[in-house]
Amino acid sequence: MKALLFINAGLMTLAAFAAAQENIPDAAPIADGPLVANPEQDSLDMADMLYKQAQEPATKANRQEYGRLLDLSLRKYLEFAQRFPQSAQAPLAEYRAAMCLEELGRKEDAHTLFRRLTQTGGPALVAASAYRLATDASAAGETGKAIQYYQLVVRNAEQNDLKVDAQYRLGRLFLASGNPDAAATMFCAVIGNPEADAKFVLVSRMGYAALCADTGRLGEAYSEYRKVLETPGVDDRNRGIATLQAAMLATRLKKTAEAQNLYERLLKDESLKEMAPEARMGLLLGLYNMGKYKEILSQHEQQKDMKMPTKDGQVRLLMLLGQSAYKLKEYQKAADFFLEAEKAVPYTQEAMQASFYRLLCYNELKQKDLPQRAQSFLNHYAKAFPTSELHDMVRLMAAENLFNTNPADAARFYASIDFDKVPPRMRADILYKSAWAIAQAGNRGVAAKLLTDFINDFPRDPRICEALTLRGDMYAKTKKEAEALMDFDRVIARWPKAESAAAAWQRAAQIYAGRQDMVNMAKYYEGLIQNFPKASPAALAEAHFLLGRAAFDQGDFKSSISHMAEAKTLDPQKYGEQVNVLSVLSYHKLQDVNKLKEALETLQKENPSAVARVPDVIPAWLGLQAYGMKDLETADKYMTWATQNDQLQNVKKVIWRNLAKVRLALKKYDRALVASNNFLKDEDQPYRRADGMLDKASILLGLGKYADARKTAEEALALGVEGPLMASLKIVLGDISYAEKKFDEAAKHYGVTAELFVNDAELKPKALFKAAEALDKAGRKSEASQYRARLQKEFPDWKQDDESLPPDAR
Repeated sequence: MKALLFINAGLMTLAAFAAAQENIPDAAPIADGPLVANPEQDSLDMADMLYKQAQEPATKANRQEYGRLLDLSLRKYLEFAQRFPQSAQAPLAEYRAAMCLEELGRKEDAHTLFRRLTQTGGPALVAASAYRLATDASAAGETGKAIQYYQLVVRNAEQNDLKVDAQYRLGRLFLASGNPDAAATMFCAVIGNPEADAKFVLVSRMGYAALCADTGRLGEAYSEYRKVLETPGVDDRNRGIATLQAAMLATRLKKTAEAQNLYERLLKDESLKEMAPEARMGLLLGLYNMGKYKEILSQHEQQKDMKMPTKDGQVRLLMLLGQSAYKLKEYQKAADFFLEAEKAVPYTQEAMQASFYRLLCYNELKQKDLPQRAQSFLNHYAKAFPTSELHDMVRLMAAENLFNTNPADAARFYASIDFDKVPPRMRADILYKSAWAIAQAGNRGVAAKLLTDFINDFPRDPRICEALTLRGDMYAKTKKEAEALMDFDRVIARWPKAESAAAAWQRAAQIYAGRQDMVNMAKYYEGLIQNFPKASPAALAEAHFLLGRAAFDQGDFKSSISHMAEAKTLDPQKYGEQVNVLSVLSYHKLQDVNKLKEALETLQKENPSAVARVPDVIPAWLGLQAYGMKDLETADKYMTWATQNDQLQNVKKVIWRNLAKVRLALKKYDRALVASNNFLKDEDQPYRRADGMLDKASILLGLGKYADARKTAEEALALGVEGPLMASLKIVLGDISYAEKKFDEAAKHYGVTAELFVNDAELKPKALFKAAEALDKAGRKSEASQYRARLQKEFPDWKQDDESLPPDAR
């Protein structure tokens, strides 16, 4: 901004330097004097007379006559030099001949004579000739030659004015050729010469002040401009320039009051009104340096017609207004000023700077199209001004804008940044964020390389821990597992409490899990759980789940269940179904009926689609256990599950057999018959088949299919079974007869059973009771009483239940 707001003092004083070139006297003037009768002198006087006539204004107006007289005087001077080569005035004649040649346009011939005179003439002629050669060399742009000849003038000049003139001009040439120290020496020589012409002192002081300002010696520059202002008789233009420059320097030197006084002096001086816009600009700049941004904008509102006389000045004004609005956080207003500045000087460096500031405003306004605007900036200015540092600042701005929302595009901008062109203090941040964005974009190899650069170049950066963890992750994802584990272990050892250490524990565990190294996997997951009990639920859930799975595979089902429960609590959506299935498997392995039942019920409720993943043996086992515990409903439920609702064909016979008994006990006769038939279909061992037929007969009895029931029971007896099974079949036949109201026949079957199985404490009392009931129904009360008496005597504690009678007698 300083480059835009501060006028280059050297450029401002060039016009003033030009004044010193006017009315410089000839180095060797022609003097008037009395004529003497002397051939040598007469010859020279004749030449001088002709030359003097040529210089008359009337003669010069007649170019032909002017040329004729110059030519005649040239001939006379050369003739004199030839006729009187030993004369003390011969060199003077040659000098004047050279002057004639110059005026005739024969510069090469003139320069030949001047150069010879610098070798052969006395000091005065050497100085005069060198001055002419220096002047022409300077005009031709031959700075080196001009400097050499002016230095020759300074060494030989006998006239103080000529020496001062040459010193001043040397100062200008040194300044133009990039040698400010030599220029300062020349300007100071003029300033320090008490006999120097005042106008040379003035322009030398102006030049020296400008030189000091341009080389950063602001205090000295300010002092010199103040001396100019204190010099009497300074012309208006130089006084105006000195006042303006002094005011600007005072602003930069924080001499606010002095700067304001000088600017106001400019504004009040009618003779300097052409500098009024710059003065107003200076006052605004002073306000800016004092932080009075609101006052700047207020003055602008009051003087909207204020325009700077040049485009450059107008751009500086607009930039100052834009920066003031920016400081006040009025970003849209600031952007408008910067846009106006950009339009004023399109496709220039100033326009590029204004456009950059406009992007800063849009960035503060959180405009979503900032990346597109940034790309537009680069399209406009990157090729036109390839060395500018602004391009990389714009790329950085776009990358930062995209960092969280679009890492792939952010990575593209980061990748195009030239680190050498960004401020050193920003390089670590850019490198780290660039690596992160490129990692998120999926370019893991490049990300790992950038992270390595970051780790090596900025070892004291507080993000080294995160960088190592991220690099380890990149290594892991590019199959460089050994390098990844080294990074993770380094983080765990050096920063054990950092959040990155939690990630390092987890990622290392994942690597070992992938290698099927369960010991090390468990070590790192347990490290995560122990050291970071408040880590992210997702990370802890993963650790518990995989530890639980490993424990399950190793047969440690209790540990597995514990870890699984934690995993489900922490992340039910991800692990709920898997945990529910594995819990079923674990409780089955532990033979824990109640917990297995709970686990199966949870699975059915929460993950019905996962029920099919449970092996049929598990619900079958649970059903059998429940049957043994007289939990008939549970037994029916899980044995039915094990048969896939009676649809499975390869169910073990024991399941069908027990399922038939359970359903019979629950009076689910239709479903019981299905189970019974499935059992009998494949069973051919007599005893087990007879037992199954007993169940089937009871089922058919329950269905009211008495004939089928009788037939089934009789076929079972025909298998030749004995003992309790035969007794049970007899009782079933009695129940069938009782149901058919064939009470005598029923009593017969019951009575036979009671007599045959006198020692069976379950079947005999049941047979005695049923015989008594049947005899009652048959009207044989006395016999019925006898059976009841026996029942009371032999089984005094026996209690009848709902199963003691056939269905229609209950």
